[in-house]
Amino acid sequence: QPETWNGLYIPRYAAVLVMPWVVHRHRKLWDRPDAFMPERFHPENRERIDRFQYLPFGAGPRVCIGASFAMQEAIIALAILLSRFRFDVTSQTRPWPVQKLTTQPQGGLPMQISRRA
Repeated sequence: QPETWNGLYIPRYAAVLVMPWVVHRHRKLWDRPDAFMPERFHPENRERIDRFQYLPFGAGPRVCIGASFAMQEAIIALAILLSRFRFDVTSQTRPWPVQKLTTQPQGGLPMQISRRA
């Protein structure tokens, strides 16, 4: 059915999208939302994050079917790569986030890779 939300008329059958990029940077949801703070997601901090505050794979009935596999795959791949190689940024590294289907660094992410001893 048609709906009005916060003064905005939403017609029947309208597509309404929740953009994780916006939710993940919302100033009412996050302290320093534009800062890179991986410690936010440490196990001891997880209870402070609402279920719908962080949506890396979507939510609800359309959540990514591969979410569990992707997380396991990422942990295994990173563990192997980081145990064997060192990844250092270069003087050309100037990451800037670009929102596409996933968030990506504009122009790639130049790095110097060296084998660990």
